Amino acid sequence: MQLITASAEEILSMDISITALYLRLSREDELEGESNSISNQKTLLMNYASKNGFTNVKIFIDDGISGVTFKRKSFKEMYSLIEANKVSTLIVKDMSRLGRNYLEVGQLSETFLPVHNVRLITVNDGVYSDKGEDDFAPFRNIMNEWYAKDMSRKMRSTLKLKSNQGYAIGHPPFGYTYDENDHKKWAIDPESSEIVKKIYDMRTKGQSLNKIALELRYNKVLIPSMYAAKKGYRVAAIKSPRSEYLWTHGIIRKILTNQSYIGDIVNFKTYSKSFKLKQRLENPQEKWTVIKGAHPAIIDLETWDKIQKSFGNVKFRKPKNIEKNMFAGYLKCSDCGANLNYKFTHQNPDNSYFSCRNKRENNGICQKTHHIRVDVLTKIVRNHILNIVQFANLFEDEFVKIVIDENYRKVQKIHKQNQEKLEKMQGREKELDIIIEKLFEEKVLGNLSEERFLKMSKKYEEEQVSLKSEIKNLEKIVQEEEKHEMNADEFLKIVRKYSNFEELNPEILREFIDKIIVHHRENIAGETVQKVEIFYKMIGHVKIPNIKKEKLELLKKSFGIKKRIEIV
Repeated sequence: MQLITASAEEILSMDISITALYLRLSREDELEGESNSISNQKTLLMNYASKNGFTNVKIFIDDGISGVTFKRKSFKEMYSLIEANKVSTLIVKDMSRLGRNYLEVGQLSETFLPVHNVRLITVNDGVYSDKGEDDFAPFRNIMNEWYAKDMSRKMRSTLKLKSNQGYAIGHPPFGYTYDENDHKKWAIDPESSEIVKKIYDMRTKGQSLNKIALELRYNKVLIPSMYAAKKGYRVAAIKSPRSEYLWTHGIIRKILTNQSYIGDIVNFKTYSKSFKLKQRLENPQEKWTVIKGAHPAIIDLETWDKIQKSFGNVKFRKPKNIEKNMFAGYLKCSDCGANLNYKFTHQNPDNSYFSCRNKRENNGICQKTHHIRVDVLTKIVRNHILNIVQFANLFEDEFVKIVIDENYRKVQKIHKQNQEKLEKMQGREKELDIIIEKLFEEKVLGNLSEERFLKMSKKYEEEQVSLKSEIKNLEKIVQEEEKHEMNADEFLKIVRKYSNFEELNPEILREFIDKIIVHHRENIAGETVQKVEIFYKMIGHVKIPNIKKEKLELLKKSFGIKKRIEIV
């Protein structure tokens, strides 16, 4: 059995088919004992794969994630490899490891996996998809979902009981930790509570939220999530923050409006509509449970009231009939890579624009606004799509050639990087030969015991085997041109679908656009210029000639085209 340590992205470029071992554990599963632990699942599946002669084994692990959701990092990586037909067999401990959502697990096992010729094996349930359908599988999936639903109901009941007993049902906020004598209660954390007091003191002196955040950043004070993770109060977040000192006005406001700091506990501020939905919704204030004086206060009541009055009674409310802009999620900052945020003037919602969120937060990551108005952006993107649609419709062969040539340059760059990587690997392989040879000499001379020799040589030999496999894969030159030609053909299908459109809409954006990179405005020779790069799905960023009417007539005549077209 050979273990594959390469990433999902690297596997996509390899000429291999893998055996996927999928492991999942949630907090609810932990209650069932050691049998469901990640280590137990790993041992079970590894032994099964080894005993049954499976090769190119890749392990995917989602630890601490519920089975009712399929938004799991490792699962999505494995899913992408299955889509790319890189997986021949999927092995799990039982069907509940795949998930506890009856409909989605059924669709996965009965439709998605068979379409991609993936054999499914569940070791404990005895499911072997290559031996035919398992009539009991649907009932097993329903029972797995019922289990998740029952656990959710029991959890809600437990939280309600805990709240009625006067305990908090969430983690302690910044400034508190769990009481050593009673883990259900909160105690003041000496170090972080001083930061909380400082924040309140600065606010009482009239300092703005941004100014408070800037001072904490300047003094390199850890943000609450990083402080809790480094102190061991909480598990580190999967997605790391942009900076461990990146205080924002939002974090400051949250601390200044948290009722916990006067000794109170507020439970049930949020709720979920269903055990299948992880999104938390805000509960109306009348449904909150407030427990007064549940733990020691960090801030006195007089200071608290004064701070709350400093915010005033007017809260920001989004104007009615203002919907999410269709460009939201597509625009990226050219300098820091962050998404551009949609903004509008409150007095005139029609005056809308996008700008870099890092610049707006003034967090030091980005120094420029990358500001662009929605009306200007709409015109640019519409004209660009129209131009590429018109060109591709008229000159399909030329369009495909441009796409291939554009991507060929990128392939050459990647090839150069791979060549450098290959040379390093080959150099390391030669080093390993010399090291193993010297180890053998030391053993013969009596300077190295048999046990030590076997242990060290095994380690280097395993590295060498892995290296040889990677070298073999890198030595194969991938025929990217064929792939890109195929991509161009797929893109042409969308072009024919939208050969003539008047207005830009969300559907057209979804079909065509991958991302749009917005640069900051520059002054070149007295003229203000702003660069906007448009990346299309399947073909990336390509430069298509902007055909003028005069040139169009000439091209039409040379290609024998009688079709009339409006060029913008």
